[in-house]
Amino acid sequence: MYAIFKAQGKQFRAVEDAVLRIPSLEAEPGETVTFGDVLLAEQDGDVHVGAPCVAGASVAAEVVSHGRGDKIIVYKMKRRKGYRRKQGHRQGYTEIRILGIDLPDEPQEPAAAAPEPAPEAEPAPDTEAAPEAAPAPDDGEPASMDITPVARKLAEEHGLDPGAIEGTGKDGRILKSDVDRAIAAKEGD
Repeated sequence: MYAIFKAQGKQFRAVEDAVLRIPSLEAEPGETVTFGDVLLAEQDGDVHVGAPCVAGASVAAEVVSHGRGDKIIVYKMKRRKGYRRKQGHRQGYTEIRILGIDLPDEPQEPAAAAPEPAPEAEPAPDTEAAPEAAPAPDDGEPASMDITPVARKLAEEHGLDPGAIEGTGKDGRILKSDVDRAIAAKEGD
């Protein structure tokens, strides 16, 4: 059994009796703290994924001690300017021991059923999007046509329909080489 929880803006993996170092908390050693932002939990092979948090899940931990991490050196310099700054830094942390992971028994099933109504709500935006996608731009091309400006100008000069040209660029984009190929095929006919 494990859980991924969020504390102090960072994510941690909690396993029972594990000792973790998290950013400093305002709690005294020996106090019990509870983290309610559980993003993911696993129990007996069942994985509960939150959206964004697992409802009713929490991680209980005991504050073991406070401390400061290893010193790092921050050095700034601007060449040819005589500017040099050297500074040390030690980040504070709180060491906690995970006491337990509390997961909801079976209320997670109705929450998993909650996404089922979402597909019913989904078709409504699709029906609204269909009339918006139907009108084409003034030049008669479909709204989804992706063509480079050079290729568009070349196709207009030679009287080619860009919709009839197959694009070989990324995501089917019509390139100048595609229009050149279509012109050569037109002249060859």
